[in-house]
Formats: sequence, C-alpha cells, structure tokens
Amino acid sequence: LFMLKQKLWKAIGAVSLKRQELTTRDNGTISIEWMDDPVTRSLPDDAPVLCVLHTITGSGDNSWDFLRDVPKYGWRACVFVRRGHGDNTLKNSTFNIMGDVEDTKLQVSEVQKKYPHAFLGMVGISAGSGLLITYLGKESKSSPIKAAASLCPAYDISKAFQGLADKYPVVNQVITTSMKTTWILGNEAKLRAQCEKSLDACLNASSIHEFWEASYKFAGYDSLDDFFEHNNPMNFYHGIDCPTLVLNALDDPVCLKENIRVDLAENTPNIALALTETGSHIAFVDGLLGESQWMTKLCMDFMHHALNDHVSLKKGDVTKL
Repeated sequence: LFMLKQKLWKAIGAVSLKRQELTTRDNGTISIEWMDDPVTRSLPDDAPVLCVLHTITGSGDNSWDFLRDVPKYGWRACVFVRRGHGDNTLKNSTFNIMGDVEDTKLQVSEVQKKYPHAFLGMVGISAGSGLLITYLGKESKSSPIKAAASLCPAYDISKAFQGLADKYPVVNQVITTSMKTTWILGNEAKLRAQCEKSLDACLNASSIHEFWEASYKFAGYDSLDDFFEHNNPMNFYHGIDCPTLVLNALDDPVCLKENIRVDLAENTPNIALALTETGSHIAFVDGLLGESQWMTKLCMDFMHHALNDHVSLKKGDVTKL
C-alpha cells in the first residue's frame, strides 16, 4: 500500500518540486529538489529548512509522502538527490550506494547560500539515515545542521543485510533489482571501462549484500573493508553534535529489529531513540487506506522543539528548555 501511494502522488500530479542541479568536483551530477507548493512559496526567507536524504534508490518524487505535510509546520523542505538517482544521470563511473559525504557537504553549502539566515534540520530516510549519521559524525561541530532525524536506520551496514534474502526474499529481490536499475542499467559502458569484474558482479548479484560486495570500486575504494571503514555510520555516530532522533519499528522487514542499537541512545548524549511495535519500513501510516503518515508528524514535532530550544539558547532563556 505504501509503495503504491508513492507512485500515486506522481501519477495524479500532486508532486511539486523544483530541481537545482549541482556539479561535483569530479564532474558528477547531484541536485537539490525544492518543494514548490503554494504554502512553501508563501514562507519567509528565514523560515527553517528541512534537508531530506532519500532512500537507497529514491529521489525527490518518491519522497513526497514524507514531504507533503512539512510546509504546514512552517518549514521549507528540500531533497538532496544523489548520483544516479532521479534525473541525475551518471556522468562518470562513480556512485556510492550510501551516498557521498562530500556531495552532501556541497548540497548543504548551497542551502546555506540560498537561505543564510535559516535554521537547518536534516532527515535521513532508510539508507539516507545512514548517510545522515555518517555526515553528521564526520562533520561534527563543523556542520551547520542544528537538528536531525534518522528514520528506520539499519545501523551496522556491514552486517545488516546479510540474512535478509533468507528472511524476506521478496523484499530483497525488489530492492536488489531497483539497485541495478538505478546505477547499472544504461551505464554499462562507462562502468565496464572502470572495472569489468565489478560490473559483472553487480549484474549477477542476487542480494543487497552481494551488490554491496560487488560495487565498492565504483565508490572509489580498494576493498569492501575500506568502503565500510569510511561509510559505515556506526563508525561515526559518536561525533554527532546536534540533537538527533532515531526511529525504528520492531516489525520492519528491511532494517531488522535484531540490528537495533539501543545502546546508542543510552551512551550518546545527543541521540534519542523511539521504538514502535508497528510501522513497517518507513511507512508508519494512519487511516483505513493509509492516507496519512505519522512518521512525518513525529519528526516535525521533534524539529519544532529543537528549533524552540535553539532560539531559547540564543536568547539566553534557559528556563524554557
């Protein structure tokens, strides 16, 4: 039902996004897709901005179910679209399943230039939650992001998907096929020129983890261990400097409950963990037909309080914290 909703929004013309294309240092293409609905257009330039990091094969369009309610909270929203996603064709042989921190820094910088007086929040959805933790942890106090939410993370990505094909074969097949469609199909020539062995392994991968094992060279790493060293969010969470909400559902068929790291919230001052019995994977729907998504409400409530705390601290009014 949730996946059908994602397709429905675009089919009925409900998605309203304006694309800003960016060129990376190695001539790759990434973009920022800004909400362009009437409520967003009425917001002042200093309205807070929510930067959204999409799913493993996502884009601006299929983030709409989360985005659509954000403006009513008084926030401007945008999606950081990665290499190979959406309208961002691969211009070279470089892509990273988890997303690239340097690309994210470029996107954040562009948001700052466009809205220099705005409070910045960041949300990572599914795989985007891993990039969020890695980016925030690496940048730490250097990041202008003042509040964050990691929605349905997989935690230790070196292990998280190893048994998924056995437990949920249909889920595994759908995601693996989508990964091949996003990065491989249509890009075979440039990828084969970079590494024929890796390309063939990607094409033959039968699981998410196998695709991961096959594609690390296209992310610029010499080994899978090297890739995980630089991209596993569990290596960087301790550097997070802003209040961060982590949300997981115990019935999630992708980011499994046995991988949830409750200790992160217990031992890390800036992390709060919300665990729910139901919600599946980034669905969290309400209503008979799943017409609303309470994941957005939970996230925006957290952002609202973080913004208020930030304003109170700037004014020196600690009594409101």
